[in-house]
Amino acid sequence: MFQGLSLLIPAKADPERDAVARAWEAGGGTVLRLDRFWSPPAVTPARTRLYGNDTFCLVVAQKLGLTLVSPPDDLLLRVDPTWLGREVHGTTLEQVVTEPFPRFIKPQVPKVFRAGVWSEPEALRSECKGLTPETPVLSSEVVTVHAEARAWVLGGQLLTCALYEGEGDLAGARAFLGTVAQAAVLPRTCVLDAACIEGRGWVLLEANATWGAGLNGCDASEAAHCLAEASHA
Repeated sequence: MFQGLSLLIPAKADPERDAVARAWEAGGGTVLRLDRFWSPPAVTPARTRLYGNDTFCLVVAQKLGLTLVSPPDDLLLRVDPTWLGREVHGTTLEQVVTEPFPRFIKPQVPKVFRAGVWSEPEALRSECKGLTPETPVLSSEVVTVHAEARAWVLGGQLLTCALYEGEGDLAGARAFLGTVAQAAVLPRTCVLDAACIEGRGWVLLEANATWGAGLNGCDASEAAHCLAEASHA
């Protein structure tokens, strides 16, 4: 299954990564735990895959000349709007502070600032101090979420899906995310999150890069199959 492939992960113990590592080894692959990840070992890039936090994967990928497979930052602006179940639009830091608050605001480039519900512009300005006015963001109405689900996608198919927050209909989440996986223009692999919104059902919350996504209750063996396609030389 993973014979001849090495999975590089951070040395620090983590229950989810450890579960994936065991699944990788069970499939015949090799796992290398890196402490000084900024100085990776001599490996063959074409036979190497990555799984870890953003800093780890971005640095190791650069050192080894690997390409990380990631969904576009503006994916929510490209998909069928009916999948969103709420008003979402793209804007900039300069413009978003003129909108009515409260708003749910997140950076289009992940983790540039904290995503969340902002009650007033000043708190957001303080959080984003040092960022340029042109920094792209996603702005959406505030909704009540009852449950959240995660699905690992490979080649347009859901390999594993689980609820990770609240209580909801997992079968409904799986059916919804399966539709998105088949119909949306997605990379070879990614991780999709859905939210169950009061009065609106399951909607697409966000898309994440497979190489940096937590299991959130999903099956580690299926996640490993996705990780095998999540980075390449």
